Amino acid sequence: MRISLLSSIFLVCFGSLHLAYGQNIDPECACNLGNLWLDVVVVIDNSQGMGHDGLNEVAADIATVFAQSNITQALGQTTRVGIVTYGQSAVTKYNLTAFHDTNTFINTIFDVANKPTTDTASYIYMGLSAAQTVLHDGRVNGKRDNVRQAIIVYASDYKSQGQDRDPVQLAQQIKEDGIGIITVGFDQFGGEGVLAGLAKLATPGMAFTNKDTDLVGEIQRNGLCQINCFCPTAWTQYTSQFGLASARRFALCLKLGDIDAMWTAAKIACQHLDNSAYLISEFDEAKHNFTYPQRFLILTMEPRLDGALEIAIPYPNDMLVN
Repeated sequence: MRISLLSSIFLVCFGSLHLAYGQNIDPECACNLGNLWLDVVVVIDNSQGMGHDGLNEVAADIATVFAQSNITQALGQTTRVGIVTYGQSAVTKYNLTAFHDTNTFINTIFDVANKPTTDTASYIYMGLSAAQTVLHDGRVNGKRDNVRQAIIVYASDYKSQGQDRDPVQLAQQIKEDGIGIITVGFDQFGGEGVLAGLAKLATPGMAFTNKDTDLVGEIQRNGLCQINCFCPTAWTQYTSQFGLASARRFALCLKLGDIDAMWTAAKIACQHLDNSAYLISEFDEAKHNFTYPQRFLILTMEPRLDGALEIAIPYPNDMLVN
């Protein structure tokens, strides 16, 4: 019999969020900006299409997004940030090892944004490609290879350069490598195609525009903090809908174990799997639908004192939750 197991999500520092046993509210992903464990490349369109006003707005936005971040090269729950600009071509202004404190980064971003190019063309493929290289180079010799990676693109236009330089294909490749892409459209001329094109590049739910009422908060909560919320290898994150990339994530990871045992033994085995692991509990229909494929039988176990059922679920994908 396969027993469905549940523990609290591993935070990016390899610790875990300890929950009180019997808590009947599944924890949301935390958004402590000072504890983000990320490598981020900020990609800025500095072509003529963005203009001086647009670039000033971009700089202010970026500075506010990262104002509470712990940007440094020190070990621990820290953030590294690189900067790429692009128009007709891309330039890596700063790699991931450039900044040792947040204030230096903020001052630098205004300097970078104050130097637009004379390029009239804006090819987002070039910016994405350069950002991909910066992230790759940031992991030389295995450095921070367990840190989540992200790209934030500020773009005034969306143009493809043909099949060989198709930004959609490149973005798909980047996302398949586990890198999150956040897009911010600065649609200076009201072209709907720009925003629609950028949405194709972004990680689902992470395409924004400069017209959004709370743009900084959206990038932080629904972009960086979501990317920062992840499960360890071999565990599957609990979300509001199984298999939907844009589904809301929770601070829970699921895992299945092949354990032929009575309930008490399975409970103990689960706890030995991880310090904060426990048998899964279903408190609502959404969680039931996530963990229970309809074509499989469910074995209900003895109810707990709080009325919730401890359950064992035959699951087809051999996935465990953490």
